[in-house]
Amino acid sequence: MLKLKKVQSYSDFTLDHLQVMFGLKNGKRALNLANQMITPSQWLNDALEKSQLVRLNSEKAKSEWVIAPILLELASYNINKFNIFSGNTFDVDPSQALKGRCDFILTKNLSLTITTPIIAIFEAKDDSLERWLGQCGAEMYAARLFNQTSHESMEIIYGAVTNGNEWLFLRLEGDMLWVDTVQYSYRNLPELLGVLQTVIDFYC
Repeated sequence: MLKLKKVQSYSDFTLDHLQVMFGLKNGKRALNLANQMITPSQWLNDALEKSQLVRLNSEKAKSEWVIAPILLELASYNINKFNIFSGNTFDVDPSQALKGRCDFILTKNLSLTITTPIIAIFEAKDDSLERWLGQCGAEMYAARLFNQTSHESMEIIYGAVTNGNEWLFLRLEGDMLWVDTVQYSYRNLPELLGVLQTVIDFYC
């Protein structure tokens, strides 16, 4: 049996941990999310242009100045369809290290607190995206368990790891964690916004 370092929270998980601990296999396949284009608003273009005035040299900076404006733009297209939580602690099962902070959680419920169903998890990073697939996958798996506690099981949960520039999407379906074969860039905003809208359309 593969010997793995003990995990304490989401950030410690690797893809191997997910397979050994929860039986989640992983693989790459085209998720086919780029099937529409959305023209960004002038507000978003201006916000991202002004973000270049600050040093985007940390996860927090990229989360605040690049990722949050993109998600706010998405929310403006989908009034009262989903809710965004940023930087919340999401302790689902501490006994299995499914605990810690998530950068962004999207819920279909518009409550002021995180309630089911959770539909997507986004993680902000400042280095290699693939290094953090295990963390994002663990948070997605925790979201599935969280949904099940309220009998709002979601067959599919989406996630993404992003460094602000590139976005790599994941799809948890059954016992498979699929990683998209395509990365999307905020330099092609119409495509990226379309991909995010496709995720929302899946649930709403």
